[in-house]
Amino acid sequence: MDIPSRVTSASMSRPARISMRNRRIGAVAVVAALTGSTVLAAGATPALADSGKALPLKSVGDLVVDGAHQRIFVSDPDSGKIVETRYDGTVAATASGLPRVTGLALSRDGNVLYGALESGRAIVALSAATLTEPVRYDLGAGVYPLSLESAGGKLWFSYDNYGKDPYIGSEGNIGSLDLGGAKPVVALEQDTTGAYHLWSGAPELTSTQESTPGDSALLAAFDPHTSSGVVAVYNVAGGAFTRTGAQGITKGYTRDVAFTPDSAQVVAADSTAVTVARSTDLTPTGSYPVNGWAKSVAVASDGTVAIGGSEVRIFAPGKTVPIRRYTLPRTDPTTTGNDEVADRALAWEPGGNRLFAITDNYSAIHHLRVYTEPKKSPPSLKLSGPASAARGRPLTVTGSLTASIPLPAGTRVTVTRTDLENPSGKSLGTLTTAANGSFSVTDTPSAGGTVTYRASYAGDAKHSAVTATKSVSVSRTSPVLTINNNKKTFGYGRTVTFTAKLGATYKNRVVEIWADPSGGDQGRRLLKRAVASRSGTVSASLRLTRDTTVSAVFTGDPRTAPKTVKATVGTKVNVSLKVSKHYRTGKIGKTKYHYVHVKTKAKLTVKMTAGPKARKAYVGVQFFSKGKWRAWNDGYFPAAEAVHLDATGFKGYKLRVRAAYRKGSSGDSVNTTTWTPYQYIYITK
Repeated sequence: MDIPSRVTSASMSRPARISMRNRRIGAVAVVAALTGSTVLAAGATPALADSGKALPLKSVGDLVVDGAHQRIFVSDPDSGKIVETRYDGTVAATASGLPRVTGLALSRDGNVLYGALESGRAIVALSAATLTEPVRYDLGAGVYPLSLESAGGKLWFSYDNYGKDPYIGSEGNIGSLDLGGAKPVVALEQDTTGAYHLWSGAPELTSTQESTPGDSALLAAFDPHTSSGVVAVYNVAGGAFTRTGAQGITKGYTRDVAFTPDSAQVVAADSTAVTVARSTDLTPTGSYPVNGWAKSVAVASDGTVAIGGSEVRIFAPGKTVPIRRYTLPRTDPTTTGNDEVADRALAWEPGGNRLFAITDNYSAIHHLRVYTEPKKSPPSLKLSGPASAARGRPLTVTGSLTASIPLPAGTRVTVTRTDLENPSGKSLGTLTTAANGSFSVTDTPSAGGTVTYRASYAGDAKHSAVTATKSVSVSRTSPVLTINNNKKTFGYGRTVTFTAKLGATYKNRVVEIWADPSGGDQGRRLLKRAVASRSGTVSASLRLTRDTTVSAVFTGDPRTAPKTVKATVGTKVNVSLKVSKHYRTGKIGKTKYHYVHVKTKAKLTVKMTAGPKARKAYVGVQFFSKGKWRAWNDGYFPAAEAVHLDATGFKGYKLRVRAAYRKGSSGDSVNTTTWTPYQYIYITK
């Protein structure tokens, strides 16, 4: 239910004392600048492997990870909302109606999430568990907050006086919100040593809390929109605010900054490199190489550095060769480019090993990427050997195991062989690598077919587990297998017995007989599967209604190769031709004729076995002239319809006619061409 608003006064330092409202609002609606609702979703268990899940975001303002409760908070300024997810990306809650919410900060106990409302000129506090019970802290007219950090017992926010309009000449500075007293206190213009010469607008902030959870003593500010590359560091221990240094340490357009766990260094990312500098005087002391524009940088509690842009690179502290690289996928079919890590959207699990990244693509579709073993070097395990080999003869498989963090000589690799006699695998023992990571195994396969050698390295504290396989085609004896009735033709509906005969094999004596009738409407079907008789035969009977391919199949065994033989048989149709409308029959010579008056049209009736679709009968007519039969007329007619023969002009002629199903021309191709006998007609006056 809604809780009535209550207005309290609040004290402010520099430049003047003004009033500030502390307003607690129910979970159903957020009034005025905080309009919207909170959507809750069921949780899920954390992911145990690298994963990526689409998020309901249009933009990314900030990313905060709560390690104690295994949840992630992402602000979406364009949509005015905060999304809370589990570690696997499952959305747990959504708070909307937050005008251009950008920076996020989590209280030390993890119970309260703070958000900077750039367009709302306020900071909002939400229950971190549900993103409900919002409390708004107004910052005053003309104060547009951007970034937010919890450090030294206060909330520190960057701001400018014109919000999102970069064309008016807005000025940036840093303010604080102290919630430790009886009343909240807002202090503006904390940097009085020339901040307006540093920032073109509100700078981005980071603190040592991001690398070392808990109270923080240092705060850093930088401006991604200027070419100066300036990073400023402030000591905020005990709530004080002292600038300890400000200097250009990158080549401009600084995208992100992070502190090392001991607070002694800052790591700053720009378009070409990631620079390391002392946090005391900001003197550069080193760098990390990047591939393309670096958009995000995060430092883990053990000093491991993660850099995100067109790919994700992981570095051990002070090392210039990556521990590992992650290539981002291409999730947008409208472009050829891969996804990229969003600006300042990379974060380590506090005190843990997981790395979280928010990526986006050309269509502004965002994904949460979870990397479970980013601190471990991914070894490269390769196997090589012959593509084929003879059964019963030795073969050698060689391998190499290397990693970006070198592995010592003597590293253990287990090898197994999987084949038809050992489908679950047979151990070939544990091998140790040479100084260069090489190893080899010699084996004599007793089974033929595809033999797979699998080498596995179990991994350690600095290396991920890895497995590689090598398949070898090992020879098998080809058996003798035959089947009868090939190329024979049978009448429609006849039951035919097919007999397969199998010669000598190693173990398997099972033969399968399959039938595949012509046409796409009937599938291949098993007629029989049986152990061959002593004579090696297996028989199956089939009633034929279509042209059919009958196959005898031997699936093989560890020493005998598979084999299939086929018998293709033709099947006729039932087709008949009847002549009517004649006035009598009689023989001319030894041939029976139907006598038909010249003015009477003889009726030809064809009956034919139905097919998968309507069939047409072929009817051909010949006449006898000058001692031979000559073609007169022919055509295709629906089999269910009678054909009438007009013999005008053929008085005294002898005719003959026959009908047929013609494969491929009578409407389908599922049977063998079948002809009727000739019927003879004599045309009289």
